[in-house]
Amino acid sequence: MAVLVVDIVDSVGLMQRHEATTVRVWADCVRHARHAVLPQMRGALVKSLGDGLMARFPVVADAVCAAFLLHEHLTQANAGLPEDAKVVLRAGIHATEAWTDGIDLYGAGVNMAARLGSIAGPGETILSVEARDEIAGNVDIDCEDLGICYIKSFGDGVRAYRASRPGVRPPVVNRRDDRTPMQPTVAVIPFSMRSAGAEHAAVGDLIADGVIDRLSRSPNIRVISRLSTSFFRDRADALQAIATHLGATYVLGGGYAVNAGRLLVTAELTEVQTQEVVWADRLVGSIDDLLEAHSELAQQLAQAVHVAVFDAEMERVSTQPLPTLASYSLLAGGINLMHRASRTGFNRAHEVLEQLIERHGRVAAPRAWLANWYVLRGTRGLSDSRAHDAEQALAAARSALACDPSDARSMAIEGFVHCHLRKDLTSARRRCAQAIGANPNCAMAWLYMGAIEAFEGEGARAVDATQRALALSPIDPQRYYYESLAATAALAAQDHGRAEALARASLARNRLHSSTWRVLTIALVAQQRIAEASQALREVLHLEPDLTIDSYIERMPNGTLATGHAWARSLAAAGLPARTTSFQRRGELQ
Repeated sequence: MAVLVVDIVDSVGLMQRHEATTVRVWADCVRHARHAVLPQMRGALVKSLGDGLMARFPVVADAVCAAFLLHEHLTQANAGLPEDAKVVLRAGIHATEAWTDGIDLYGAGVNMAARLGSIAGPGETILSVEARDEIAGNVDIDCEDLGICYIKSFGDGVRAYRASRPGVRPPVVNRRDDRTPMQPTVAVIPFSMRSAGAEHAAVGDLIADGVIDRLSRSPNIRVISRLSTSFFRDRADALQAIATHLGATYVLGGGYAVNAGRLLVTAELTEVQTQEVVWADRLVGSIDDLLEAHSELAQQLAQAVHVAVFDAEMERVSTQPLPTLASYSLLAGGINLMHRASRTGFNRAHEVLEQLIERHGRVAAPRAWLANWYVLRGTRGLSDSRAHDAEQALAAARSALACDPSDARSMAIEGFVHCHLRKDLTSARRRCAQAIGANPNCAMAWLYMGAIEAFEGEGARAVDATQRALALSPIDPQRYYYESLAATAALAAQDHGRAEALARASLARNRLHSSTWRVLTIALVAQQRIAEASQALREVLHLEPDLTIDSYIERMPNGTLATGHAWARSLAAAGLPARTTSFQRRGELQ
């Protein structure tokens, strides 16, 4: 027997955007399935799920053809509808024995069909190896081997195949295996000249070169080389060709005009799949600036592109159901959500990373970031059990290293787990040193090493390490986090003016990070600016109403060290109470 499970892609979003249209199209599809497709393909409807259905068939070929007919029916029904109103299905098929009570189906095989459907992209039909083996040699069905796919509740992974009619590809090819790149890919096309003057023809290449150079320093974005993108000079609108030939998910292009040495640049960043412009701006600079090693104009463009890409990916993760998103969207969005202030967004990051781990069983990145998530949960005071979080974080970091023993980021994150959740600064320092040895250009390894040295009172070394981290990741979308830890390093070096400056720069990017407010409070007390320190402490207590001297010392990795005692005394001088009061427990401390 073959079990077919189909459901609507992004049914919740469709209902919110176009409820009446979605209900009409789907109800018509269910009627078509009942009265045309299932009788034709010898199928029986098991259940209608509101936004999907389950059916059984005597043979797999009939189930596959039924899935094709349903996809095709909706393609016709969607004609004339706006893109965001189109109803698209994904389907999973498994050949299995199942229990039945005459109405419903039961058993692990039924679950397998549903799980296979969950990894299908829009318009795709995914088969288990058992289903594929039953139709091997069928000239009416093509099968593409997806290799081992990792799906929920099937820990060792399952062999899966994408089915299609001969010579036909699904409307969206969204392959999900452990070779999928986990970073957004940006193609920077040489900018076009919008004013006369052959002497300025090379300016467009200078702009592209500068932006590529700066974007390439980020570990979170893949950047296509200009030797490849130059082929598309003056063709930045050829999005599908760029996607096909370069594998780009975002394209940056634009034009420029020159007048008396001054440069006016118009730029826009387009998401290839939706062809939506996600960022656009006009900037003014000079040709002399472009010729500098640290061009301000190139820096501004790169910074804006980096932030726009991550904001776009976070929006996709926040508003769309996870299984429909590409892996790079999940990772980029998850990293950003991890640093958002709301508990809902923070918890969503955990869900995103778990989804990636399920999808990519042998990739280190999502496991390493999951370990980092547990560290941030502890530093934000959200942990219910630090011991439990330490155990989970170490397990995630070690599984990341099992996937890739040479991954410097995973080593650095494991070091920070030892630091913040286990207060084992010796192991933390050793692991970060190993990360730096594995990749001397790993910004995160230098950042965490600097924080560890700051806790241990090695101020000068801490400042050097955090400054190196800032230099290695100059346009990181989480720049505030780098500046916050650099401010901690300046505290350890007793450079309180610099600590204040870095803390304020960090807060300008993210005012809702309580650790930065604590650093600012300590720096102000050290400068005898008690009234300002008390004001900063009020911001701390707004974010962490239960914080006390006792809980601060208990939480901090350096709570028993000289730096921890000194910083706790500064917080007390600003007005932080020694222990929790009933007012604090109710969150009423002003």
